[in-house]
Amino acid sequence: MLVSAVVRGWLCGDAWGRAIRVLAPLGALVVEGWPALVGAVLLQEGGLWLAARFTSCCELRPTTRRLFLAAYGLRVVVVLPTHYYQKLVNGSGALFPDDYTNDLVGEWLVRIARGDALWIFSGHQQVLGSIYPYLLMAAYSVFGYTPVLPKLVNSCLAALSAVLVFEMARRAFHMRVAIVAWLGAAVLPSLVVWSVASLKETLVLFVALLGLWTLQFLTTVPARSHRLADALVLFFAVLTLLLDLRAITTLFLAVLLAVVCATRSRERFVGRPIRLGFAVLAVVVVVGGGLWVVRSRTSSRPFTAIVEDVVLVIRHRRAQEAASAGSQFRIGLDTTSVTGSDLPASEAASDSAPFSLVGDVFEPLGYALLAPAPWQAHSLMELGASAEMAVWYVLLVTTCLAWVASPQQRLFVVCLALYGIANWLLLAATEGNLGNLMRHRLMLDPVLLILGAAGLEWLWVRSGWRGLPARWVTSEGVT
Repeated sequence: MLVSAVVRGWLCGDAWGRAIRVLAPLGALVVEGWPALVGAVLLQEGGLWLAARFTSCCELRPTTRRLFLAAYGLRVVVVLPTHYYQKLVNGSGALFPDDYTNDLVGEWLVRIARGDALWIFSGHQQVLGSIYPYLLMAAYSVFGYTPVLPKLVNSCLAALSAVLVFEMARRAFHMRVAIVAWLGAAVLPSLVVWSVASLKETLVLFVALLGLWTLQFLTTVPARSHRLADALVLFFAVLTLLLDLRAITTLFLAVLLAVVCATRSRERFVGRPIRLGFAVLAVVVVVGGGLWVVRSRTSSRPFTAIVEDVVLVIRHRRAQEAASAGSQFRIGLDTTSVTGSDLPASEAASDSAPFSLVGDVFEPLGYALLAPAPWQAHSLMELGASAEMAVWYVLLVTTCLAWVASPQQRLFVVCLALYGIANWLLLAATEGNLGNLMRHRLMLDPVLLILGAAGLEWLWVRSGWRGLPARWVTSEGVT
């Protein structure tokens, strides 16, 4: 049955879609042989199957398959030539140092499992903190050492992420917004660059989007539906995987699930607001009292000093990031130790500097959201990194208009906005290095693409236009 479905898909698909499905595996064969070809075929066919299942509308399944193939084909066009060129240059095909580290650790884990007397060097052990290197180990165990394969895996996950963005935008708003959001998810340079390397960020983004997609379903599913249990099982499976990949995102999604449950069950409290108020007050007293007891038993400092401690921890984290940054946005301070102190100079400077509302609050918030600005670039690399910021700034502005664009699922739009704000605050508190900021800010991209596309479409209609031409958008999707 699966073979017949694949054959029907090949015969009934568009010409350009069939070209991608034929040329992508052949390109992988040329670059790294038969294992890469087999892996590429399995990935693209599995991705097509998943893309069709991500939409609840059967008429839209051909559209989602086309959208997947378009986003996947774009990334394959980038992956195969760059990998082949880098393989000639450095022998590994890696684009970035972390890219090479993940490939190397994945190969070492395979050799260790086979009994070779190897060990993971201390400089590479930090990548063992998540499941990603073990996924590379599993791929290399089955297909042999084929470093182009993880890049194709990430390309497939990125294309599926674009489909999820499309589907969430379509259900939350409508088709025109979904098309614009998908286009950004498919071609935005930062999303493309990080999805063509052996890095875990694309996997984290896909799993987080899968959680948001499931959460969107939970905001509308009837309470007595038999699909509710399936959705909850999937959501908790996503939380379990995210707990290993990025624990803080697990917390964000769990809080959003609590918000959805509390909102959808509010009718149970109609006529009993006093009981609800007392229940909330009791929770606040218990949690606050517990925190006060823990604080008093673990530290002799007053409870009010917890704010100062949080600021100090944030300063240390950002100073450590800034010390290794080669950008004018965070001047790399001297990393040698201060006389008489074991702290690096950056941390010592952060300790001695007095608290400043601008320097400790507003400046990190602005840096997390606005850097790198194009007019601040001092090198070609920084100029290239800031090239898409013009689009980013437009999306920031139009995101503020998403609420007036008449969303069809207001509860989910609120949850999406809360998710974006939470990630923004996390970036401001932890990221002082431009490279890490741009990698971890991928979590904000889907939020801005969906909400920003809704604001753009609202402005487009208000300007006198009526969105895309009618022949582009039909009841069955995009023609």
